[in-house]
Amino acid sequence: MKIRGVIFDLGSTLIYRTGLELEQDKCTALAAFAGAHLGCGDPQRLAAHILEVRLDGWRRSGEEQVEYVATESIAQAFRAAGLPTDDQTLRRAEAMFFEPEVRISRLYPGALETLEALRAAGLRLGMISNATSHDLIVGITAKHKIDAYFSPLVSSAGFGRVKPHPSIFAHVLDAWGLPAGSVVMIGDTLGADILGARQAGMRSVLVDIEPNPANPEFAGTVTPGARVTSLAEIPPLIRRWAAEEG
Repeated sequence: MKIRGVIFDLGSTLIYRTGLELEQDKCTALAAFAGAHLGCGDPQRLAAHILEVRLDGWRRSGEEQVEYVATESIAQAFRAAGLPTDDQTLRRAEAMFFEPEVRISRLYPGALETLEALRAAGLRLGMISNATSHDLIVGITAKHKIDAYFSPLVSSAGFGRVKPHPSIFAHVLDAWGLPAGSVVMIGDTLGADILGARQAGMRSVLVDIEPNPANPEFAGTVTPGARVTSLAEIPPLIRRWAAEEG
């Protein structure tokens, strides 16, 4: 079947990976803000609780394939500390919490060129990213001026389900009106991107620029259609697959 669309993941696919150290720094910064402006008497304890709730949310998301968004985690920790959890406070807290992640984000080499080459080839481009904040994904893609490439741009926070749940892939396929066999999923995670693509009936490409530490769990049971260690490999790979399809 002719390839007509490509869906990208974001983290560790188009941008460099961030880790637990950044998450700890974000929790500390938000707790310091709560101490200075919201009356929190023990910012250190609050920071530890925010991190604990976040880690538990990630675990539950993986088990249930339902996203636990950042504002819910922040609200839970704020309530336990006797802090306000009105919408305005939580929106401000979410923006402050993710600002460092947006600020330090960096595109992988060749990201822009790859997206431009695929768009020039007439392919539809979309994004599905597992993230606890839709605004985070919007902020990162806007910062690097790649947001206009993706329609739709889907986050698990906005959709409610996480990859590999079939519904999040079906959401994009339905929006495009394309069969799964004509779409390629490109991501770094075997258990989310590649398994999800296989279950949806899509082709897949594993981006292995920074090998994902979660992938060995799925080695031998989940196999991508192709593996790349540079984004520059993707356009010729897609062209080759298209040529094979005639």
